[in-house]
Order: sequence, then structure tokens, then C-alpha cells
Amino acid sequence: MQSSHVLEFIFYLCFFLVSVYLFLIILSPLLIQSDNRILLGMGAVSYISNVLMCHQLPERSLELFGQYMPICSRDVSLFAGVFVACIASFASDKLPKVLKSSWLAILSVVPLGVDGVVQLFGFWESTNASRFATGLFAGFCISYYAVNVFVSPPRLSKRTLTALLVLLPFLAILLGTSVYVGSGYRTKSEILSKAKAINNDTDIKVFYIAPRAFSSSIRNDEYLRDYNDTVLSDVSGIRSSSGIYGVWVAVASGDSNGRYIFASGNGSNYFYDAMSGELIAEFKH
Repeated sequence: MQSSHVLEFIFYLCFFLVSVYLFLIILSPLLIQSDNRILLGMGAVSYISNVLMCHQLPERSLELFGQYMPICSRDVSLFAGVFVACIASFASDKLPKVLKSSWLAILSVVPLGVDGVVQLFGFWESTNASRFATGLFAGFCISYYAVNVFVSPPRLSKRTLTALLVLLPFLAILLGTSVYVGSGYRTKSEILSKAKAINNDTDIKVFYIAPRAFSSSIRNDEYLRDYNDTVLSDVSGIRSSSGIYGVWVAVASGDSNGRYIFASGNGSNYFYDAMSGELIAEFKH
């Protein structure tokens, strides 16, 4: 296989992988709430696997379908930028040539770095909007430049079909893992039922906290130490291996003491494990 054909194959394989990954990331907040075991498992696999990718802090993540995404807004935007760049590369002949310049690819990292460094030194607190905008810009410019250097412009060919065939085992593994994980997870409706059994007089909301945000490592996060959030401050104090799977939390809405108040009975706050659906921690008021 000629080098140009190899590069074209790599492009399509990366493009398909990024597309599937981004699609799953976007749908994960909806899938994790599904009563269908396979769909639930697919969402759970996304949250679990991304502990290696991101800190998963809710405050730094976008919210979709009433649930925070499995990776933060900056990481989502970077992958979105790669995806858009791959799509745009098919029409690169019709787009401004400046987008292909190496200096633009280099400069695109500057806003991303400034946004993070300025926050690090406490000069300002970046927002999800600034994280998303700077990540999208950098992800697009760098990827678009790289594609047009090595594959300019990509064309549909037999390498496209070959890349799809190579992708099939990954999809099969994802499906098999989703079936396995989904069989062990409790559904949102099951957790709500448990919470209602404790306190049926309260307006109860059920949501999922991603594994990394739940894990013990979160206690060492500088940002969390100064972050006044009832849920995360309590969650960071739980020592349980169940946290590697994330946790369902039942909460009562509308309390003025914090962003969330847990569905309570007899003056206690309750946490439920996503895998077993059982009570894993209780906090007294």
C-alpha cells in the first residue's frame, strides 16, 4: 500500500473513531438514564472509560438531558473541533487558504493556554463558554492543518470501507461491554423508587455523578477545596470502592442551604451505588 493510501486509511479510521466517540459522549447523559439495559450500559461504559480522559467535575462540564456529560466542556470541544475539521477537509478547496497555515495552527493554542493559565493563577475563573470556544478553535485549527498536510483533500475510496471494517471489532467490543455493564447497573427509575420509599413526601430528583468526580482523588483537587457545593463536598468524603462505577444520588430540590439537598429521612442524606442500587453512605444533618 502506497504511503498516500496508508495516510488516507489512517485519516478515515481516526475520523470514524472520533465520530463514534463524540456521538457516544453527547448521548451518554441520555443513555445513562435509560431503562433499557444495553443503552444504560453503553452510557455507563462512556462514563467509566473517561476517568482516564478527564476530571469529570460537574461544574466544568456541559449539561445535556438533565445530566452532566462524562468529560468536561474543554475536552468535548477539542474532539468537536477535530470532527468539524475532518468534515471541513472534504471541502478544503473551497475554504480560505489561511485555515491551512501552520502559524494559525500554532496560534490557536494560545487562547486555550491563556484561558487555563490565567485561571490557574487565580486572575479569573474561566467559564464553560470560554473553555468550549478555545478548545473548539484549537481542535479545529490543528486538526485541519494536519489533515491538509498529510491528506489533502480526502476522497471517498476503498480505504473508507477498509477503515469501517477495521472499526467493526471496536463496535462489537463496545456492545459486548455495554451488555455486561448494563446488566449490573441500576436504572434511574429504580433509584427513584428507593428514594421514594425513604421519603415519599419530597419532590425528589435523581442524577448520576461520574466515577472520577466521585473518586477519592477528588479530595486533592485544589478547585474543589474552594467550591461550595453540597453534593461534591459530601461525595468527596465517601471512602468506597463502589465509586469506581459512579454513583446515583437522589436529591430533594429547592432547598436554600445548598445547590442540592439529598432525599432524606429522619435527618439523613443518602447515597446509592450505581451498580448495586444499594445504600453506600449516609450522612447526618
